[in-house]
Amino acid sequence: MNRREFFYRSIQSLAIAGLGRLTAGCSFRSLPVTALAIPDLDKDYHRDFARVLTEDSVPVNGKRILLKPNFVEFHKGHPVNTDIRLIRQISEACFRLGAKEVIVAEAAGHRRDPWYSTLHPSLRESLDPKVRCLDLNHGNAVRLKNKGAYTGFQHFYVAAAVANADVVISMPKLKTHHWVGVTLSLKNLFGVLPGIFYGWPKNPLHLRGIPNSIVDLALTVPVHYAIVDGVIGMEGDGPIMGTAKHVGVVIMGRNLLAVDSTAARIMGFNPRRISYMEMASAHFPGLNEYSIAHRGENPKRFATRFACLPQFTKAQATNFS
Repeated sequence: MNRREFFYRSIQSLAIAGLGRLTAGCSFRSLPVTALAIPDLDKDYHRDFARVLTEDSVPVNGKRILLKPNFVEFHKGHPVNTDIRLIRQISEACFRLGAKEVIVAEAAGHRRDPWYSTLHPSLRESLDPKVRCLDLNHGNAVRLKNKGAYTGFQHFYVAAAVANADVVISMPKLKTHHWVGVTLSLKNLFGVLPGIFYGWPKNPLHLRGIPNSIVDLALTVPVHYAIVDGVIGMEGDGPIMGTAKHVGVVIMGRNLLAVDSTAARIMGFNPRRISYMEMASAHFPGLNEYSIAHRGENPKRFATRFACLPQFTKAQATNFS
């Protein structure tokens, strides 16, 4: 071996050793996200949901579980809100796994009257009598120091039921959004803030910037799991005025950004072009497709292209690499 060969082999050895230190204990595709094929919710899938919660090691047994759906306002026949059949089946899955209590709670951003959200008869009648339904807009709040630095808020007043829950599960609808492109489990955090503090539709958050507010809330409010209702989504002028789009999937996982980026790709969007997801990636893993361990069905099976408003067409891309 001459001096030149020795030099190059030494450099190569150092590079490999450095790479080994960087990747030791790490695993590519380390964030599990499960896609379940759910063609409709007339069939009972609560055992499947319970299985995934168990596989993801969600601590349900003996715990107080708060399900945070997306209830904007009630429009019969329009897929505005998280499907109450999915909420019922997730609550049954939690009880099956030994939950001490299950609460369905929301601070709806549009209607002040909770009859249009958690107190609507169709929701209450579909749930097990043990499930409590809470309107977070008018309840007690806990002051939490803002752990982010995007909005300039020093603190957030978060609904006490959310702050006191052992496990908080964000349950959004798979929808486009006329201000931020898509609305999923991270955007769903607006509904943990009481309207009596933030108004309708949470105007202080809009004034500080919706992406800024989403990321600050994600950094501040403990949310332990995400379940996206993609059985029937909404495309076009969402989150209210859009049209139904059948996708037939429920997306589940512990990492909200990984779940949301997977959902965005299914919808035909590049999550790096969704401003709040790109901002969140500075603080959370999950934006990179190669960091996600896909379980259940391959999400490519559900890949489609959601219609959107013109300002978001640049965010559309090939669904998956």
